[in-house]
Amino acid sequence: MDEINKEQFIFGSLFLLANRLQVIGDRWDPDITMKQWFLIVMIAQFGDTPPKLSEVAEFMGSSRQNVKQLALKLEERGFVNIQKDEFDNRAIRLRLTESCKIFFKNREDRENYFLEELYKDFSVEELDSLYKGMYRLSESIFRMDELSKGGFKI
Repeated sequence: MDEINKEQFIFGSLFLLANRLQVIGDRWDPDITMKQWFLIVMIAQFGDTPPKLSEVAEFMGSSRQNVKQLALKLEERGFVNIQKDEFDNRAIRLRLTESCKIFFKNREDRENYFLEELYKDFSVEELDSLYKGMYRLSESIFRMDELSKGGFKI
């Protein structure tokens, strides 16, 4: 496979694998979708300070509307509190609830097993190489995201 074909294969595989992982994850735990799980993980990255909805949307690379719909579903489940910002009435903040934290604590072993199954056929060296490659790819994507905000110029 020449270099161009490798690049095309990797590019297409990212979409294919993301879709497959979402389907598998949705089957893995019918109590929460992978998109809901991802939103919770993104909110948790902000630590003790509840992030603004727009901050989470930007961080996820998703639209504000999509994140709000996911957050509303998670609020119905008692996993997220949606609150107006105390200093800016236009801003909405997302806070993980204690119920959410307990839910994820109770499924910690299940999540670890999922990851073990996912990577069980990889050697330490292969995982290290994959990590380094994904990290570099992430850096490129974030750089391209910034460039694309002004429109791509070739």
